Amino acid sequence: MFAKVVRTLAPGRARQLGKLENTVVSIIAVATTAFFLMLAFGIYVQSQYALNWFIGAILAVAFLTTTGNPDRPTGRSLFSWTAAIVSIAIPAYFTLMQPIYEMRLPMIDGLNLADQIAGVALILLVLEATRRCIGMTLVAVVLIFLLYGVFGHLLTGPFWHRELSLEDMLYQIVFTTNGLFGPALSVAALLVFAFVAFGTVLDAAGGGDFFFDVANGLVGKQVGGPAKVAVVSSGLYGSISGSPTSDVVTTGSFTIPLMIRTGLTPTYAAAVEATASTGGALLPPVMGTAAFLMSDFTGIPYSTIIISAIVPALLYYLSVFLAVHLRARADNLAPSATSSTKNIVTVLRHSWYYLIPIFILIWYVMTIDRPAFSAALALATLVPILFVRLKRPVAVGKALIDAFDDTTRRMTGIGVACAVAGLVVGTLAMTDLTGKISTALFVLAQGNALLTLIIATIIVIVLGMGMPTPAVYALASVLAAPALLALDIPLLPAHLFIVYFASMSAITPPVAVAAFAAGTIANANPMVIAVQCCRLAIVAFIIPYIFIYNTGVLMIGAPANIAFSIVTATAGVVALVFAQEGFVSKPIGAVTRLALTALGLALLAGESLLALLLGR
Repeated sequence: MFAKVVRTLAPGRARQLGKLENTVVSIIAVATTAFFLMLAFGIYVQSQYALNWFIGAILAVAFLTTTGNPDRPTGRSLFSWTAAIVSIAIPAYFTLMQPIYEMRLPMIDGLNLADQIAGVALILLVLEATRRCIGMTLVAVVLIFLLYGVFGHLLTGPFWHRELSLEDMLYQIVFTTNGLFGPALSVAALLVFAFVAFGTVLDAAGGGDFFFDVANGLVGKQVGGPAKVAVVSSGLYGSISGSPTSDVVTTGSFTIPLMIRTGLTPTYAAAVEATASTGGALLPPVMGTAAFLMSDFTGIPYSTIIISAIVPALLYYLSVFLAVHLRARADNLAPSATSSTKNIVTVLRHSWYYLIPIFILIWYVMTIDRPAFSAALALATLVPILFVRLKRPVAVGKALIDAFDDTTRRMTGIGVACAVAGLVVGTLAMTDLTGKISTALFVLAQGNALLTLIIATIIVIVLGMGMPTPAVYALASVLAAPALLALDIPLLPAHLFIVYFASMSAITPPVAVAAFAAGTIANANPMVIAVQCCRLAIVAFIIPYIFIYNTGVLMIGAPANIAFSIVTATAGVVALVFAQEGFVSKPIGAVTRLALTALGLALLAGESLLALLLGR
């Protein structure tokens, strides 16, 4: 009985869309992508109107493309059609009422019955879409917070809050910019959308093939070439797409079978791909959704964030690359390149034009700090590349329409996650639970910085076991970040610390989406893959602690200190990987591995080692 209930509440599966459903979804998706690209180019539309469109489109697509649970038929569903129509009708109602809402006095003019019905219905639709697309775990977390908002006034002690009526809660959660329509949804719609569109069109223009050819030309002829190609190509592609799952599906379809054919086990091959793809969410110039949320939440310019993120991301990829190199040396694996493999010079000579949109993206992000416009402009430069690749205007038009369609479908999970995170953020704002939890964390850690960081890490990892990265960061940034800031940790390192661990949720069991995607390709157990991923990415769980105490690796400080920090951190990563793999030029013993571990940690911490140990 219990298993049946669990199965009923499990996430749905993709529908086999009929002609009618596919046409409706495609119309919504293409129109939505076109609309938000227009906004990215600078066409002005009041943000609330844009968010109304976004939430309506995302929910409608979610219901039409995802079944209620894994056992439901994948064909047409009356409930899904009804939910999709209501999902569009409610934001349309809000749009019509917006002029009236703008005249309303906050907390004085009440909500009418239609407003309340629409608000409750929208919350229920977001929760159901979350259950279908992400899972019951996230819904359960949100319900706990909502129930706290309803019944928290019955508690005693520090977690008591004033009694809130249904109207009070609806007003805060739905009719202000502090809840569902808050910063998380705004970032997804007005910023992330443009980058996802750029990545989708780049993929349609052959960008995935280009990155694979570049990686193969660089490292394909080395020992263990397939695994190294996976690391390099996934890093290059992931730095643009910002999506670990998309990266795994795109590059992993080439690299995972290639790794298996040259001697790696399916589990290890899938783990290499998933680990390398997850790092793309940490690697500039695009990074992932959490980085955009960080910029919006903190007010730190996105260009500043990506400059600070460069060295930690490169250290991450250095550790993964070196680990697969040592594994290849130990197992004496063959290169992947053949005599017909193009070298890097040949690849760039024939396909140099793929560098143009990437250069434009980086240049405009760094110089004008308008990320959405930069992504839209870079996307526009992909159109001539499509003409070079496909030749015929009709084929180019179809490729763009398909890419626009795919963009909104890819945004569904991100949009739903950001919407449901807004429900929690709104509840936190109403009840001041953020301050209470931060105080509790600080008291629990007794003011010890290291212990506070460890508790914050546990919070982020636990949240990451049931949530996608945007939701993890959105919640952890309001739950854990204030406690870190109370320790006088600077704003950028504190939030980047959370971004790192939130991004690691893609390979953290039990809900390791990147590992599941890789497991599908490799036909291997995703849980075993996720454990192997965590081993490969062990340095990623250490680096955030290092840049909290040693901000030189974030390019902060005097040039000499920055250079010293980068050199010692690089040496520390190398020592840790040697210790982890137990191999240098030959297998090494336990004592040597322990010594290398101690040396690596000391080099990473640098002059902050004493502060780290003392918790200051």
